[in-house]
Amino acid sequence: MGLIPILAKLLEPLTSFVGIDGSLGLVWMAAMLVNIYAGMAAFATLQSMFDYSVAETTIVGLMLLIAHSLPIEVAIAKKSGISAGFTLIFRFINALIAGKLLFFIYQYFDLYQELNVSVLAIPDSNISHAEWAISQIKNFLIIFSIIFSIITLINLLKSFGIWQFILKILKVPLNFLGMSDKVANIILIGLTLGISFGGGFLIEESKKKEITKKDIFLSMAFLGLYHSIIEDTILILLLGSHISGILFFRLIYTIFIILIVKIILETRYSDRILKLFIN
Repeated sequence: MGLIPILAKLLEPLTSFVGIDGSLGLVWMAAMLVNIYAGMAAFATLQSMFDYSVAETTIVGLMLLIAHSLPIEVAIAKKSGISAGFTLIFRFINALIAGKLLFFIYQYFDLYQELNVSVLAIPDSNISHAEWAISQIKNFLIIFSIIFSIITLINLLKSFGIWQFILKILKVPLNFLGMSDKVANIILIGLTLGISFGGGFLIEESKKKEITKKDIFLSMAFLGLYHSIIEDTILILLLGSHISGILFFRLIYTIFIILIVKIILETRYSDRILKLFIN
């Protein structure tokens, strides 16, 4: 419908605020409304017209990782019991804040200011419909292979008892963040499969009566900021982003935000907040 470029213009002031080129608003908007692959396609087109630094690419990559596929992932969060409005605002605002903080860090220490070189490329010539169809089939097969491999790996880990061992290890950091070990399965599924692909598992786990509203709220807030750390991280690395921002800074930022949420939920306003944002 041609709406993405129009809506992207609305993001130009925000991308400028964060410290990256306004044209990258198109990349972020495409990723938010569709998925990361759409954002990558937009980036591949724009990089032939604009010169982006590694820092800029990493910042927009971080923002993509926090806020992408919102129509699908907000719906999944809603099915898990979390307010759609909260999820949407929470991820959007945190993407901006995280991007701005990373900009300050890279600027202050003068890091990754060199010209970005991405492996993505746009074909020099137009391709036929048949070639396009073949390429799409290949993409679907690749995506299917990735999902199938991850699910198979999870089943193997469960069969050999390794999955349960990992869940036990997760108890300590989860308790530190204010969550019980009952949401360890939700967190591990979200970290490996992501919210979109692991949505069915997340919804099923969150519907179990033994999981408290506080656990659901904190776990889904955590996964909203930090999920699919294998596939999504690799995809954003293809843009030329640096791993320091899209993986390590993102983790530190997520822990900091969840600790703030934990402290808020330990106040007398906890019940009111949970009632407001959880169905």
